[in-house]
Amino acid sequence: MERAKRVVPILLAAALTAALAFLPPPRPAVVAIYHFNDFHGQVEPLVRQGREEGGLSRLAGLLRERKAGAAAEGRTALALFAGDLFTGTAFSTLFQGEPEVRVLSRTGLDGATTGNHEWDFGSEVLRKRAEEASYPFLLCNVTAEEGSAVFWTPYTVTRAGSLRVALTGVTTPDTPLTTAPGNTRGYRFEDPVASLRALLGAHGSEGDLWIVLSHCGFEEDRRIAREVPGVALVVGGHDHKELERPWMENGVAIVQAGDRGRFLGEVLLAVQGGKVRSVEGRLLPVSTSVPADPDAEAFLAGFLREEKERLGASVGRLPQALSGDRLLLRTGEAPLGNLLTDAMRLASGADCAFLNGGAIRAGLPAGEVTGRDLYACLPFFDSLTTVELSGADLKALLDRCAAMPRQAPPGGFLQVSGLTVRYEEGQAREVKVNGAPLEAGRTYVVACTQFLLSGGDGLVEFKNGRNARDWGIGLQELLRRTLARPGFVPPGNEGRIIRR
Repeated sequence: MERAKRVVPILLAAALTAALAFLPPPRPAVVAIYHFNDFHGQVEPLVRQGREEGGLSRLAGLLRERKAGAAAEGRTALALFAGDLFTGTAFSTLFQGEPEVRVLSRTGLDGATTGNHEWDFGSEVLRKRAEEASYPFLLCNVTAEEGSAVFWTPYTVTRAGSLRVALTGVTTPDTPLTTAPGNTRGYRFEDPVASLRALLGAHGSEGDLWIVLSHCGFEEDRRIAREVPGVALVVGGHDHKELERPWMENGVAIVQAGDRGRFLGEVLLAVQGGKVRSVEGRLLPVSTSVPADPDAEAFLAGFLREEKERLGASVGRLPQALSGDRLLLRTGEAPLGNLLTDAMRLASGADCAFLNGGAIRAGLPAGEVTGRDLYACLPFFDSLTTVELSGADLKALLDRCAAMPRQAPPGGFLQVSGLTVRYEEGQAREVKVNGAPLEAGRTYVVACTQFLLSGGDGLVEFKNGRNARDWGIGLQELLRRTLARPGFVPPGNEGRIIRR
């Protein structure tokens, strides 16, 4: 009898085990990720080829709509931003990113990392924006030196049903070279791969799914995917790539959504047993068919009115539009670059003038040019300087430009005035200053900016100069004075830079 009593539970357990074996496995949990990057203060829609694209109110409307749709389907939805929220428009320069942060907070952003341009107004402004945000600023490869404020968190963990989703962020270690001197003083920017490996090594068990927000560029994101165990998804930015579908690298999905809010990226991660079983992704156009979020639209209206009042007055006229095309300004001679460097050289009496293409963020229209156009073109607060450089240093600077890639070119490519050069096979050849061959041992007076004088964009030869002088005039004011000259006619392409 006792033996029979023992047998019954064993038989029941066996039967239950057998029954469970025939049950279907639990369905994968689906996490919806909505992402964008490199917004650059583009609050109003862009008009390209007669079509409106983007606009913060529409982006916010689409984000709300997609998150609500995911919730209705029983999915957890996260909204993420991969850096460069500020800088690039007069609006952003005027208000230093406050409206953008507040709209994204109202929209329900879940996390963001900083790009290099979040530092353009200085660390104190960035700290203030972080305090105003309802979402965390995520950085694991930046450390604060003693006495400097920490306004970010290395990582955070949120719930997606039973899943623990861990979010972290990294930004480009080149940030101190790509913003004005002093903006990053008191902070160290470390290698993103080493920082991520250390973070996940110490805290990896706290998340079932690790998502990295990266403002490091696509190639660095690929390195993260190859070299950092435990990462499930890299939400990228910095090089403005439009990845129509997720790029798979070492089993890790990498996504990026262009720039200026023209797209909202959508990624669906199916997770089962703690592993990503499938990845689906696409870019959702932010077009005129997307209804604007009424709260965001109403909130921004006051700022837009103030911008128009403060910057809407005409500062001059142009007979034709001057392109601010990013590729044009970073790979060869551009009429807008000629205009600006001519203004710098003539105002200072220098032998020649240089301006990095990355300093110019928008073109100028034909006809009336307003203060708004001026600040959109030159959003960085930088001043005219002169410095004495040797001919050898000038040649080294031009060799750097000759070696810069034409695909994904850096902002350090120099527009020039008072100088002609031929770039061939990665070398600067036939360099002439005011028509005379460059002499390596001669000293030249060079007009540039404080940013370049500090060795910005890696152009360290500027730091070798002597007798530096700040002329106390910003580039925006210099441009305003130039455009206000009666009958002003801008230069065209003059053969200053020949590239083969």
